[in-house]
Amino acid sequence: MRVTEWLRRLSWPLPWWYLPLPAVAVFVIALAGTWESLSWPYQEWQYTSAQFHQQTALAAPVCAAWAAVVAGRLTAPSRIFALPMGRRVGVPVVRQHLAQLGTTLLGGYLLGLAPLVAVTVVDAEFGGPDLPVMVSGLLGLTAAVTVGYLLGVLARTALIAPVPFLLFFAFAVAGSGDDTYAAVLPVLHVDPELGQVENPVMVVFRCAFFLLVTIAAGLIAAQVLTHRVPRPRAGLATAATFTAVPAVLAVLGISTTPDLFRIPPDPPRQCAERHGIEYCVHQGHASQLDDLIAALDPVFTARGPQEQVKRVYDRALLFADPLTVPETTHVAVLAPNIPPASEASFVADKLAGIYGCVERYPHGGAESGGDHPYDRARDLASWLMHGGHAVDDANSFRGLDTDTMREWMTAHFDAIRTCSLDTVELPS
Repeated sequence: MRVTEWLRRLSWPLPWWYLPLPAVAVFVIALAGTWESLSWPYQEWQYTSAQFHQQTALAAPVCAAWAAVVAGRLTAPSRIFALPMGRRVGVPVVRQHLAQLGTTLLGGYLLGLAPLVAVTVVDAEFGGPDLPVMVSGLLGLTAAVTVGYLLGVLARTALIAPVPFLLFFAFAVAGSGDDTYAAVLPVLHVDPELGQVENPVMVVFRCAFFLLVTIAAGLIAAQVLTHRVPRPRAGLATAATFTAVPAVLAVLGISTTPDLFRIPPDPPRQCAERHGIEYCVHQGHASQLDDLIAALDPVFTARGPQEQVKRVYDRALLFADPLTVPETTHVAVLAPNIPPASEASFVADKLAGIYGCVERYPHGGAESGGDHPYDRARDLASWLMHGGHAVDDANSFRGLDTDTMREWMTAHFDAIRTCSLDTVELPS
């Protein structure tokens, strides 16, 4: 009963649930958006830090809409507690409303992200939190609250709520499309990966922009409330001044978007060698090195000595200059939600000439065991991926021993590479 009474006093003259309800909604949004990642075998601070702004995609529209509801209910001049000539109309009332809204909504948002931060503290193998990136997300959410509040003040009714919701949802969609608006919107169209960091210049710009939008929207709301009566247009010049700076920054950010990410030089690595193949992963993926070797070694062992792939490198090591990666290097994509075992199929496809078949026969073959060169290449890839065993009864290479297959693959290397297995006799 005491909690309800405290909430009633805090939210007066609105019902006591006006503040807890949106906080719970934002908490659920943030928690649901990161729930799947909580079960990943390891975490990356780049991803966790980015979620502070990525999860605003839905949280910001909800916050803006609810702020508009509160402003529409509390600042309409017809309300007895918001009379235009009241002593606290203007900055004091705006400051109080935004403080309550910001504390409640950002508190719910942070609680929703807390489990992800906790598991990252425990399970991350490299680096630490990127605090400026995290702050940029919180400032973006604060800007959404303040702009939504301003729209409620201007509309004088809570019925305006769908407008800020749709407005900020459209912003999220625009940010998810490409990097055109990345400097002025919280949501990026791609998450950073290990081996990348969000561009510090852009992060600082985003923080400054969101902060200026927050200040401008709050001051304009105060001006509107202060000058409603008897001079409803007296604050227009001041409001225009407040809007000018963030507007100029928005134009600058959209017209000169910097790179989203910066690539740190010489990333730390951990390497090992197995059967003549060098394996290297980023230090943040060190726990995945043994699993990667265990997944790929049977493929290379089944193939035997070859020159197509001599190195397997983690993509997190190669962001600096991906175009100079030698053809004999297989680039492994390691991520917390992708098991290293999935790389076996890609290596098997390369050794079996599948990539040549994709170029030569874009529509593919018919079926396993068929005479089409694409079918034979797929059968060979399957045989390699399963460590020299054909798991399909129709596989063209079922029952053949490893030594016979190695000799045949070496003798017909060019036919395999160019997807021309219909021109050679299969081993027996």
